[in-house]
Order: sequence, then structure tokens, then C-alpha cells
Amino acid sequence: MSSKDGILIGTHYEYPFGGMATRPEWLPQGEDDWRRDLEMIKDTGFDSIRIRIGLDSSLDEVAQLLDICQKLDIGVLFGFATFYVHNSFIEAHPDAKVIDRNGVAYPQHEHDFRWQRACINHPEYRRQRDQLLADSATRFASHPAVIDWDVHNEPSIGTGDHSCYNPHTLDRYREDLRARFSTITQVNERWGTDFKDFGEVEPPTEVEKDASGFWRDWREFIARNLNEFLLGGISIIKQHAPGVRASFNYTDPYHIQRNGQDWWILPELDYASSSHYWGSGPRTGAEAGSRIAFLKALAPGSQAWLTECQGGPFRSDILWRGINIDAEVNQVFSYASHAHYFYRWDPLMSGPEPWINHMVDADEYDTERRLATKRVIADLRRYEDLIAAGDTVPARVGIYLTREMVWAANAREAPLSDAVVGLYGLFIDLGYEVTFIPHSFDADCDLEVVAVPFSLGISAEEGKAFRSYMERGGRVIAELPMTNLAECQQVGEQLGLACREWIRPIYFIAGWSVNDSEGNFGGYAFHDQVLLDEYTGQPIATYRDSGEPALISSGPEGRLLIPTFALGRSYFSSLHRGLRRLIQGWLPETLPPDVTIQGVPDEYRSLVEARLVESDRGNLLFLINRSGYDWEVEVQPRGYQAEKVRLPTHGAAHRLVRRTGL
Repeated sequence: MSSKDGILIGTHYEYPFGGMATRPEWLPQGEDDWRRDLEMIKDTGFDSIRIRIGLDSSLDEVAQLLDICQKLDIGVLFGFATFYVHNSFIEAHPDAKVIDRNGVAYPQHEHDFRWQRACINHPEYRRQRDQLLADSATRFASHPAVIDWDVHNEPSIGTGDHSCYNPHTLDRYREDLRARFSTITQVNERWGTDFKDFGEVEPPTEVEKDASGFWRDWREFIARNLNEFLLGGISIIKQHAPGVRASFNYTDPYHIQRNGQDWWILPELDYASSSHYWGSGPRTGAEAGSRIAFLKALAPGSQAWLTECQGGPFRSDILWRGINIDAEVNQVFSYASHAHYFYRWDPLMSGPEPWINHMVDADEYDTERRLATKRVIADLRRYEDLIAAGDTVPARVGIYLTREMVWAANAREAPLSDAVVGLYGLFIDLGYEVTFIPHSFDADCDLEVVAVPFSLGISAEEGKAFRSYMERGGRVIAELPMTNLAECQQVGEQLGLACREWIRPIYFIAGWSVNDSEGNFGGYAFHDQVLLDEYTGQPIATYRDSGEPALISSGPEGRLLIPTFALGRSYFSSLHRGLRRLIQGWLPETLPPDVTIQGVPDEYRSLVEARLVESDRGNLLFLINRSGYDWEVEVQPRGYQAEKVRLPTHGAAHRLVRRTGL
């Protein structure tokens, strides 16, 4: 099977090839069992599988599996599980353990299954990893079953508290400093240290807020080092297999300083890939959707792949059954994504892996999850050419989320993810398509509204660009940092506020009631509050208990909206219709929603999602219902004819829609 055009819907089938294959319950029982599994995988509707081989895998066994896949016309995304070294490697190389900033070494014992289980800078680990990539690419690049390559899954620099302080990593950092500084004196002058030579340099262990400090330099090195490891793996694949496509699979974009994952190198990859574990509940539309939208924004023009998605029971917060599969798989493709790989198919030949979710059980195929998946895939296949050729409607609302903003929030342990997801959810629940601006802001952009979730991460030059944007007619929502009073005052001064007091209640969720401009109840403000001595602009919402301003309309013609509470986090916590109404009232009438839904009460709006994929092969409306009720709805995409649809409980529906006037 050659590299497939269109969308890919597959499943993980990694054992016995993963990094702990020597466990007896995971040993293969022969090709007959592989063939039985793969035939059932094909019967389910999957067109491909994802494998992940480890340092202890047998390439002869991999070859046998690929041959069976070729005969069954099943494609293979060839992946690697080198993060999961076997205990025998750690026993042979105890100096390979990952070490965090407190000096704790991982894995702590043979039953510590967390990864990274070896420091990526350990020479023998790196040698074996590189050799496995080279051997696999040399042997299998031309195999007809292999469609693409994935050099690493869910990469990080290790478990623990801000790893990795392994001596091999420290040596690399010292080499990095030697390349950037002529003398150790320059290092000492830069950061106020007193090292005698480069060999004595010890990186800091305490988080610093200073963007030009020693801590930031050390953690930037950690991120660069992980980037080099991953991009170097891709280079090895392409050196031995020119012309193939390769990438790796990210998880978290919000904690660069802690886990080293730098999503901003996505444009260098052949496809943009991320894991996807969100369950199916009130916030899923915003949590999952914002991650896909951010993936697409960082790598415009690249295919967006979700190469690890929940497929069955996992943890209590995402216990995913067949009833949820319809909604969540359809959401992935409502973003015009190109690939969705379920995690995972438990091979018939293996015993169950008890702590990780699976679509089928050991020795049993017909679970509710598999049967639901089969139905959902068959339904989506009718539209796969349209989805593959299409894209979501152009967004007029954006969230400004730069790499520097992430660093600024990380240094203060600010809950950036909640703020971003809340703002994203607020606007999609109002019916707007939302995108991200991950790089420097362009005052001449086509967006009509831009939300800034952490204004402390904005430079003076960026602030000037935003002022120019508002003078041109754009609208901005600028959130205060909500980290401490001094930093709120710092940002507030730039926004025309004199901040008097910063309040954070001590409770898992607590806050204040908010009134609209007419004195009626307007929703809830949670988590943080800033009280003002002075401000520029007009309040469009006030706190019910004090009358102090909660939302201030400021700037040119009121086009700057300043919350004095944590707006994004508040909506993330409450999904309250009152906050939606307040923001909708601030938006101009000239900015109608991209889609309106009638027939769903406001209280349930966050549980119903409507999205449109446009292409030259047709325009497909996705409707997704995460509520426990059926709805008879009328959906009106902007510029298209309205559609009346019965939306089933915990289900999805599709409609091919036509533009008005055609």
C-alpha cells in the first residue's frame, strides 16, 4: 500500500514490537494470530495500523507483520517506542537514568513504567536508537505496506520535576555554552556566577521569571536538545530512505520549560501530529478543538494528524465507551484532520496490558467499542474525499499564543491552558470559528477579534501593533496576568488601569456574581479578581457585591475589552451562558456568528458543536451532540442554506450544504 491520499483511520497494533516486548504475556504466538487480528482490524474499517518498535524488537518479526499487511492491503505507519527501554538496558547502563532537579533518578525500580526511561544524551542509548532508525529505514523504506514514518511518540526530556540533570546532559550543556561564549568570564558576567571553567558549570534548579536569566538559558537548551534529538532521528530516516515522510507525535504545548516540547518547530515536519485524549464531556469541544486548531495554526498547509486517540477505558476522567465514539471521531474530522489512530488494538496473541485502554479485549473482538467504531468509520468513509480536500471556514476570531507567552506563563506557573481553552470555548459556543496566532502579531491581519490570554507575555512592540490594529477597527480582549498585584499593575498601567488589590479566594472554585450594564445578573467570575482605583473606558459589567468594574470597554471606540477577573478560566470552569451573553453584547452587529443553532437551549449550547468543512468537492456540515438528549435543530451556517436536523443523543450528524443563491 503506497502513501494513501485522503484521510487515514487506523489503530495501534504495536505489540510485541514495543519497548517492553520481553514481558512473557506480550510474546507473539505466531503469524496465524497476527493474521486473525489484522483481518478483524480491516473488517472494522481501518485502512492502516501504527506500530512502534523498541530497542529490543526483532526486525524479522516486523518484516513478517508488514508482509501480512501488504497482502491485506493495510497500510503501516512505522513508529518507534525507544523512550521505553527495557529494564535490562538500565541494569547494563545505570548511568542512563533520567535525573530531575531534586536529584531523583528514574526509573526508580523495575516496576516504574514511566518514560523517558533513559537520558536521550546517554551515548549508548543514542547509539542504539540511531542504529535502530537506520536499520529500519534501510530495510523497510521500500516495503509496499509502509505509508509514513513516526520517529518518536510523546517525546519529553523525562519524568520527574524538571528533568534532565543527568551528567551526560550537563556535559552537553557545557559544550553548548563553550560554543556560545568565548570564555567562562563571559558566562559569569552574564548571570552573576563564579564558575572557574566550563567543566564546573552547574545549571540552576530554581525557576526564575527573568526571560534573560540563567534558568531560562538552561531550559532553552533542554528544549533545543530535545529538538535536535527528534529532528536528528528524522534525518537518519531520510538519509537511508530519501523521499519518505516523517514526523513525531507531540502531547503538550503549554509547558516548554518543564517537558521540553517545542511545538514551534512543527513547520519543519512533514505532517503535524499530536496525541488526543479528552474524553467526551462538556469541555471536550473546547479542549480537543483548541489543540487541533493550534496544531494547524503552527504548521499552516501541513496535514494535521491525531496519531494517538483514546479507544477504550482508560482513567476515570476519560472512561470512553462506544456511546462517545461517534461524537469524538466526528469532531476530529470536522477540523479537516487527515488521520486518526485509535489507541489501541489489544492483539489476540497477547494478554491484556492492564493499565492502558484498548478497543478489544484479549481473546475477544466484539466489544461495544469495536462495533461502535465500525459503524462510525463506515459513515465517515462516504465523505473522506471531501474532508481530505477541504478545510474549515476562515476564522474571524483568533487567540494570540506565542512561544514567548508560554515561557512567561511557565515561569510563573500560571494556568495558561485553562485560560486558552476557556477563551476558545467561549467563542465556539457563540458560533465562531477560532484560530490561533502563534507568531508575531500583524496589525493588518484579517481577523476581527483577537484574545490575549496572558498579556504579561506581550512586548512593547507587540503592544504597539495591537494599538494599530484597534485603530483600524479590530477588537482585542486583553486578560490581566492574575499572578500577583505587582504584575497586574504592570500590565494594567499599559491598559489604562490603576490596580489597587488582587484577590484570589482559597477554595477549589470560588468567585463573584457579575451584573450586566443594566444591573441584571450576567454570570460568574471565578478564581481571581482585581480592584481598581482608576480606569479608562466604560464598564459593561460590574461585580454584584461591590459595583466595581468587571468588564471594561476601552480603547478606540470601546474596541479593547479588559476583564478584571480571569475571563478564560472562569468560562472554562463554568461554561456559563451569562458570560457568553456579556461578550456577545460587546461584539458588533457586523460580526454575525459563523453558525447559528436553534432548538438547543442556551444551557446546553456547550454540549452541541456545529462545524463546516468547505472544499471544491462539496461542503460538509458536522453536528456533534455530547448531551443526553435528542434535539430537533435548525442550523444556519453563514452564507449557506439552513438545515433542519434531528441530532441524536451522544451522536453526530452530517449534511451536505449549499451556499445561498446557488
